[in-house]
Amino acid sequence: MNTAMKPLAYYAHSSMRQGNQIEVPIPYTIMGFDMPVFLSFEDIYEFINLQEINANCILVYMRYLEELCRINGQAEKFVFVSPSLISPVRTVTEDAGRREQADNLLSFLRDAPKERLYLVPHNRGRHWVLGVIDPWEDLVLYFDPLREKKRGDFTELMNMALTDWKITTGEGIRRRRDCKTKFSNRPCTLQEGSVECGYFILGENGLDM
Repeated sequence: MNTAMKPLAYYAHSSMRQGNQIEVPIPYTIMGFDMPVFLSFEDIYEFINLQEINANCILVYMRYLEELCRINGQAEKFVFVSPSLISPVRTVTEDAGRREQADNLLSFLRDAPKERLYLVPHNRGRHWVLGVIDPWEDLVLYFDPLREKKRGDFTELMNMALTDWKITTGEGIRRRRDCKTKFSNRPCTLQEGSVECGYFILGENGLDM
């Protein structure tokens, strides 16, 4: 076990075995509204043992990064978007679900100033990837620990949200209407196993901060 993990492991074993949980407030700047996230003993155990982690662990880390940005005077440069806002939703049709996901993302992008980047973790079915959106450049940087070239539904989701953003801000009029969002697959540390993608995405979330 990493030495830095030992205090967390000790706390989990001494204070959380009876069902106690750690409550972490997640601000509206990440979720779109204020809400708490609760970490269980199982969440902590999986994290310190580098097992498959869930969205709650990623949310808490994003909360930490946002606070770090605020301390370093970079709060206006980066926005962290909860993965739950673009997770698959149960709707009558797949298109309706995709529409709801795009609308959730658009709510964050709507008043985007220039040079602000939006970091969006996304779970593609037990595999974590990360998108970094620069709406004013109409650009999405894509990080995948498996280094797969196919982005699947992630591309469609980003195109829908950014197309709507260009329309609502007037950018769609200024640019050619057929101008498509640019995607760039970026170098990312290659995972060797089957469960560590979430940890690599945590690392990419903290890139250049």
